[in-house]
Amino acid sequence: MEIQKPTLVQALKGGLISGVIAAIANGIWNLIAQSGLGIQVPLIGIKQTTFASIIPLLLGALLFFLLVKFTAKGSQIFTIIAVVFTILSLYGTVQPMLPDGSPTPEGFALLTMPMHFIAGGVAIWGIHKFAK
Repeated sequence: MEIQKPTLVQALKGGLISGVIAAIANGIWNLIAQSGLGIQVPLIGIKQTTFASIIPLLLGALLFFLLVKFTAKGSQIFTIIAVVFTILSLYGTVQPMLPDGSPTPEGFALLTMPMHFIAGGVAIWGIHKFAK
């Protein structure tokens, strides 16, 4: 029995649904961290969290589509790449300087590291699931 490969539209739909789920979860974490835990990082609000959750998952869905379309084990390759990207993305959360050269605000890692795990986890789970 041959497994049906998703179309580009199905893959992007999976990425969008996954991105929205990640954006909601990351938005909730953002509110908890900034309000409940008192972590104040003005650079990261709901708008930034939403875009940073949805855009990478849409790009991930495009990668998923290409891997599934052009390789025999595209789904497994995507999962491995997504895990590696999630782990590598944590590097930026613990740097002493932001990309613009300003010092990293106190609590930045505690605020952003869970967001990376949330987005990565939802990508790994959701893009496969919702691209069907």
